[in-house]
Amino acid sequence: MKLTETFLPGSNVIATDYIAEKKNISAFFDYTYQDLTSYEDRYKELMERDHDRISLTAHLRTFNAKYNANARAMKNIERLTQSNAVTVVAGQQAGVLTGPFYTINKALSVIKLAEEKEKALGVPVVPIFWVAGEDHDYHEVNHIFTYDKNREKKEAVPQKQFTKQALSDIALDQNKLNDWTREVLQRFGETSFTKDLEKWLGDVTNKSNTFVDHFCFMMAELFSKHGLVLVDSGNAEFRELQVDAFKKMIDNNEEINEAVIKQGNHLEEQGYPIGVELDEHQANLFAQVKGERILLERSGSGFEGKTATATFTRDDLLNLAHDHPDELSNNVITRPIMQDAMFPVLAFVAGPGELAYWALLKPAFRIFDYKMPIIVPRLTFTFVERHVQKHLSDLSLSLEEVLQSGISSFKDNYVSDLDDVGIGSTFKDAKAKVEDIHRDLQDLTKLVDSGLERYAEKNGRFLQRQLDLLQNKLYSSIEYKHENDLAKFDEIGLALKPNGAPQERKWNAVYFLNWHGLDFVDRLMELDFTFNEKHKVVIL
Repeated sequence: MKLTETFLPGSNVIATDYIAEKKNISAFFDYTYQDLTSYEDRYKELMERDHDRISLTAHLRTFNAKYNANARAMKNIERLTQSNAVTVVAGQQAGVLTGPFYTINKALSVIKLAEEKEKALGVPVVPIFWVAGEDHDYHEVNHIFTYDKNREKKEAVPQKQFTKQALSDIALDQNKLNDWTREVLQRFGETSFTKDLEKWLGDVTNKSNTFVDHFCFMMAELFSKHGLVLVDSGNAEFRELQVDAFKKMIDNNEEINEAVIKQGNHLEEQGYPIGVELDEHQANLFAQVKGERILLERSGSGFEGKTATATFTRDDLLNLAHDHPDELSNNVITRPIMQDAMFPVLAFVAGPGELAYWALLKPAFRIFDYKMPIIVPRLTFTFVERHVQKHLSDLSLSLEEVLQSGISSFKDNYVSDLDDVGIGSTFKDAKAKVEDIHRDLQDLTKLVDSGLERYAEKNGRFLQRQLDLLQNKLYSSIEYKHENDLAKFDEIGLALKPNGAPQERKWNAVYFLNWHGLDFVDRLMELDFTFNEKHKVVIL
């Protein structure tokens, strides 16, 4: 593996301006992540707050041991008992086979940032991965993408789910997942690593009862040896630690929502988009009703389900928080606050979309007498395999330009250059001449029989379509003669910018484990990454 860096323009204006330290967006955050004094100030703030480290670490020991966490992760949990220890946190839903590769990027980022800040501050900094097991959007996590004839293909686990259950509660159909996994590996292609990978994934599936189990077994195997500690927001025992925070969210519910809406208005005044849906009735909490996770809204002095019949008084919710906290859960607004209540969070590692909603939260944190943690943009990656490097060289293409612009324009220019006999210009002239001639015919038709006017217009369009068909046939004939080179364009696009999207949003870690070895992540962790504004390119 060889690491290089390049600059890619951002797709999210809030993230782009935040990284550029523009004052109009920096005001929405408490700290500047590029400044070392921010970490020193945040650390001092955390040392003035109380966290129940004993209960927290007791839970983390049990939870991570369940997934056979490496001794290094278990040691990190013990270090968290120290009064001077802090954490770096990142989070993601429990995607099947770990989901899009940006999940791996988040885990790597949080580990690397924790190591960097531990050296800088001289105190224990523990990397935490917050698994969003409380989330109920099954269809967002039940698939990965493979490829077929140079086209991406969505592969969904053939297990149906019709109710809005938290991912932590959805039972896994082991037989279906095993069959599906074998099919996915076949699509990726057999290599010298495939049999070992298939065996490992089969073992993971066979000892998993839920999708969150499956995700955590995989993440623990890949990252616990590097010190990563897992926590599941949907875990009932973890919710027992959240009682006081839930009560405060209920008691201050309207104030929290008003603060977020006001901040949203300020963002819009600065010309920034609002990344989440806001309205004055939001409670920013979910309740479990008849086994389903239901979003709550304020109604009068109480609460009701937004999408299902359910009503609660404020006392009802407070009692639920006290007696059955496992039946309450956070949304995108309250989850960051809950993380800060549970952990001494030095920094949160965020993707571009997450940065957008964090910009809403500063005044909501103040209601809890907290400042926001330092928000650090996660590392972004593109992996370039040998055959892709060769294709780029064969076609004299710049890797940086393809990453910035995609492949389509380069392919179009190549096809245009193949037209050395002037097909395009000849047909353009021919179509113009046919249109002129046919205009005279349409005028004649009007004189003879005005009732045939529409037929004449249709006839003109037909003639133009016939010319288009012939032109396309000629282009196809040329393209056929150059199909090998054109296929290279398609392979480059699929590998680096599938459908114009970043590689990390489409491809899955299992593809790289299958082709480059089960130690792929370990070798990736050995590279020297710097937290800067540049995109990481790893040459494989």
